[in-house]
Amino acid sequence: MKQTNIQKSKVKKVIIPAAGWGTRFLPMTKIIPKELVPILNRPSIDLLVDEAINSGIEEIILVISTRKQEIMKYFQPNIPLEEELKSKNKWELLKHVKKTNRDAVIRVVYQYEQLGLAHAILTAARFFKNEPFAVILGDDLIKSKIPVIKQMMNEYDKLGCSIIGVQNVEFDKLNKYGIVKPKNNNEKNNKLFEISGAIEKPSIQKAPSSKAILGRYIFNYSIVKFLEDLDYYNNNSGEINLVDCFDKYLKEEKIYAYEFDGKRYDLGSIEGFAMATIDYSLENKDISHTIKKHIMNLASEIYSETSLLDFNLNKNKGGK
Repeated sequence: MKQTNIQKSKVKKVIIPAAGWGTRFLPMTKIIPKELVPILNRPSIDLLVDEAINSGIEEIILVISTRKQEIMKYFQPNIPLEEELKSKNKWELLKHVKKTNRDAVIRVVYQYEQLGLAHAILTAARFFKNEPFAVILGDDLIKSKIPVIKQMMNEYDKLGCSIIGVQNVEFDKLNKYGIVKPKNNNEKNNKLFEISGAIEKPSIQKAPSSKAILGRYIFNYSIVKFLEDLDYYNNNSGEINLVDCFDKYLKEEKIYAYEFDGKRYDLGSIEGFAMATIDYSLENKDISHTIKKHIMNLASEIYSETSLLDFNLNKNKGGK
């Protein structure tokens, strides 16, 4: 394997792909992009942009379709609104509104055909020079003390190699994710290990590890030529997976898997949104007390219903 020297460039740019239809959230996503669905009072895309900025990223490349112009409107100043808040001395609200004025650090790239993650990255990476870049997936919200991309940037600064963010997933869910294959099987439980490949949604029996790829990447620019070589149109599934280029890429460069710290929410599902909303509510000092009380009342009701159900089942069994 030909391995390039460690690149000295810092990771300064991130790609956030957000062009998909969001079909699991229909009919709402007929008119509202899924990325603008809120976790409490903030769109999910805003939390992902936060992660990037808090990691030291200097430029965000947002990959969207032409039907999702509203996403950029969220990050642009709304002068009439700001003037209204000023006139009513709503300074705290004004501060929160002005924080979303981030169009100076966000570049929009349009993906005119939804041909998968690899194609979305290629669409954005063509605007880069020879520099490493990060990728944050819009379906993966991760709550952590240190932003996950920052955790991975710290490792990249040491290695100079491409890095994939992973975590353990339950055995029966391995067929729902891309699963990495450790180069040395004895290192599969390490926090950081080199991989020899990855399999997209393998059968449970053929999964090479329990480490799933969960929406965070750092790549050297050299991966772009391998993304360009993929055939995005002659594919039975209609979508090329990012891992499809790994076999060729790994012949020239190393890829490491990094088990990041943090709790991940699957924002590609309604359940994931619900769980994130509950957890973020419990951490919000303005509403946490009310939400905790509500949850405790619900738990009491569920316990009572379950106890009554068990009682009736046992009673019926005894009567037979």
